[in-house]
Amino acid sequence: MAKPGYCYHISQVEDLLDKDCGSCHMGASCLHCTSDADCHGVTKCCPSKCGHTCQEPVLDFCYLPSVCGNCKALFRRFFFNASSQRCEEFIYGGCGGNMNNFETMGECFQACSHITN
Repeated sequence: MAKPGYCYHISQVEDLLDKDCGSCHMGASCLHCTSDADCHGVTKCCPSKCGHTCQEPVLDFCYLPSVCGNCKALFRRFFFNASSQRCEEFIYGGCGGNMNNFETMGECFQACSHITN
């Protein structure tokens, strides 16, 4: 059964793993997994540079980073930037990414306005 929360995008994880994927640093868990059941506590099985590893989940998708995705389209989209507490524009490639991805500024604000002061 899947655990609650969302995986952070791979680019945020890459610097936690060394180049040969043999060890971890910065206190990251590098337990390899195939599903959330393989991970202890609240950690989730998430994609990383070296396969799937157990990671702390992001519980609210409004805190996820903007992710352009794996494809090469040029769609204008909006994401909620939790640091600035604003919806901001980014270019989405059309596939992949995460749930912090909205077609309009209004949709973004409606979904994530609970975070603003």
